[in-house]
Amino acid sequence: MRFAFRSLRHAPVFSLTVTLVLALGIGSTALMFTIVHALLIAGPPFPEPDRLFHLWQRIPQEDHVTFSVKEFTAWKEQTAVFERLAVYAGTGLTISGRGEPEMVVGQMVTPSFFQVLRAQPILGRIFLESEGKLGHDHEVILSEALWERKFGRRSDVCGEQVTLSGEPYTVVGVMDSSFDFPNHDTPLWVPADLRASLFQDHPDAHFLWVIGRLKPGISHQELEAEVALLGKRVADPADKTERHFFASNLRESLIGKLRPPLLILMGAVALLLLIACANVANLMLARAQARQSEMALRSALGASRPRLVAQLLTEASLLALVGGGVGLGLAVWGLELLQRFANLPELLRVHFNASAFLFVALASAMCAVLFGLGPALSAARTELHDALSGTARLTTGATGARHALIFAEVALASVLLIGCALMLRSFVRLTHVSPGFVPEHVITAEAVISRNRYPGKPEMLSFYRESLSQIRGLPGVERAAMITHLPFGGNDWGNSFDIEGRPSRDSDDSAQIRPVSPGFFGALGIPLKSGRDFEERDNEKAPGVAIVNELLARRYWPNENPLGKKIRYYKDWLTSSGVCGDTKHAALDESPPAIIYAHYPQLLPEVMQFVARDLNFVVRSPRDAALGSEVRAILHDNDPAMVVKVNTMETLIHESVAQPRFRTWMVAIFAGFALTLAGLGIYGVIAYLVTQRYKEIGIRLALGANRANILQLILGRTLKLALAGTAAGLCAAFFLTGLLKAILFDVTTHDTLTFLTVPIGLILIALLAGYLPARRAMRIDPVRSLRYE
Repeated sequence: MRFAFRSLRHAPVFSLTVTLVLALGIGSTALMFTIVHALLIAGPPFPEPDRLFHLWQRIPQEDHVTFSVKEFTAWKEQTAVFERLAVYAGTGLTISGRGEPEMVVGQMVTPSFFQVLRAQPILGRIFLESEGKLGHDHEVILSEALWERKFGRRSDVCGEQVTLSGEPYTVVGVMDSSFDFPNHDTPLWVPADLRASLFQDHPDAHFLWVIGRLKPGISHQELEAEVALLGKRVADPADKTERHFFASNLRESLIGKLRPPLLILMGAVALLLLIACANVANLMLARAQARQSEMALRSALGASRPRLVAQLLTEASLLALVGGGVGLGLAVWGLELLQRFANLPELLRVHFNASAFLFVALASAMCAVLFGLGPALSAARTELHDALSGTARLTTGATGARHALIFAEVALASVLLIGCALMLRSFVRLTHVSPGFVPEHVITAEAVISRNRYPGKPEMLSFYRESLSQIRGLPGVERAAMITHLPFGGNDWGNSFDIEGRPSRDSDDSAQIRPVSPGFFGALGIPLKSGRDFEERDNEKAPGVAIVNELLARRYWPNENPLGKKIRYYKDWLTSSGVCGDTKHAALDESPPAIIYAHYPQLLPEVMQFVARDLNFVVRSPRDAALGSEVRAILHDNDPAMVVKVNTMETLIHESVAQPRFRTWMVAIFAGFALTLAGLGIYGVIAYLVTQRYKEIGIRLALGANRANILQLILGRTLKLALAGTAAGLCAAFFLTGLLKAILFDVTTHDTLTFLTVPIGLILIALLAGYLPARRAMRIDPVRSLRYE
């Protein structure tokens, strides 16, 4: 070990280069392994997570539908396979009385919620069963982040009161920062009384997320049998919707969509690590060639071949150890950058632990064997006579090994680059998809109106009308309107509906409901295809009207005029007064949903109380940034306790593609590293060959060869290596890119343009890498080259 250290210290450029290449490969692999292990392998941080299941139902229009109060109550009473069932649902709350008012999205949960997850607070206690009953439901459990922000991490916080949406709540506990369920930024949890009017007035509304813990010894087959049985038993006979109940493991529920891209990224860094090993093996072969005399002399003085191999493997292991340590530092730094800038909440659950350190150790050991064994065996076979006479300098075996390594590097880089190009093309097409409206120069202001200050419909309408009127009067405002469920805003509301003259609750009759104000379609740039927009005369006393989108109109009135048709999503019949264009709501790669737009003032009081307290004001103006503060000021003047979130529509859409952007840029970075390593590998091999053929090139020049002949000789060898590697890479990519099918958008896995341009680009870069040593070969002085040895 001491000699290995001294030997590497005396070759600083070689040692530094190998260390950096290995750090790049091992660090990238360690980073992705840590993410994959935390999200896919380790699973949720709860005791016995494999016994935790979400309950869902599937209808023809949606794959994952939440439960209603009626359905959950029936399941809770009749289940025989779950220890406990719990529900949770998001709720907007305004924290006041402790610094600046702040709007947060907390969770309403049944008291069994923490028992199901077997989660314990770091301070205080979890909810009691009695705290899920009316009149005893004003307790709150804080997250560690909220405890620190609002209470300064005081240990005596339990028992204190905090004002939430104008009502006093008593703090009973604080959860550890590692408890981030159901979302990483959940600030607080309050008990939900399912007998309260909020729930009982809407017993058939599907907005409850159900989670349960299986009893010990219950098999998956028993779970499926009960789900199928209870699904039929709790179904409403009057509801003809085709519903299928099913259970999904909590692990799959949390990271199901992330599995394909994470596995693909793990495959990408595995290719990068192999390229790094091939690159280092090439460097080690060059160093072994340079040390042939040393190894031969050691052998002549009595060193056995195993001893020589062991010495060289020790040097390789030392390099791998240092490279692994630097790589681990790069991985830690890379994770911090991703958590800060990637805008992926799931990454906040990722932390380095013992598994990551063990992986780095194993990866370093594997790399030491991969890049060290071949050069060690090659160097240990050198004969003393050949080494001292110089005839061992050019060996067919060593040259062939270096060519094979370059071939492997180029082939692997081809696969990675083709995958990267496909994902880049997919992402570019995704970002250019029209959402169905014009997001440019549109700002949004979200405000939640509290039950305390606005208890009923008249008070809610008064605030809505006054605020919208003032916003429309601001200088530079072209159009302004309001919607309760903003596209790309993270919330939606779907409901079954009836069409006059058709059987009630047909299996396909489900749509998204969007309460809006007059002028909404113009403000957001949604085209009105026929009919008219909502008008102020369509007030709460006028006959109810609705506007449907083209998808719904085509589906239910394919050969008829939809104007004047009667439709009902709750109690009252509405008359269709217009048809608008289709829009996307949650993601650019989704199909537009069927939508019924309702006029906000015409909502029934109980519907308005239930789903219409979240107001999103939409303002179109060329004064984007400056106007946001003015809109916020108006809403604050009308209600000083109100918390307002201002954003731009373009930002909301940008955030909706965070996951495809993350995986695309990660693959692009890995592909860039791979291309760099492949280029350096080609440069190193060609430069080495030029050095070995120094005398030969001098003789050729002396015999009349010109500079162009030398350039052709060197670049011809480079081109052969590049062509062979890219051809093999193309063949491998043709089969492997099928794995990308699940994450590509509007691009085929065998996209012709990609399979043509990537090899051409790779070959040009290879020729550039070969040109640099070729240019040096063209400048060789024949006289000096003949005296070279």
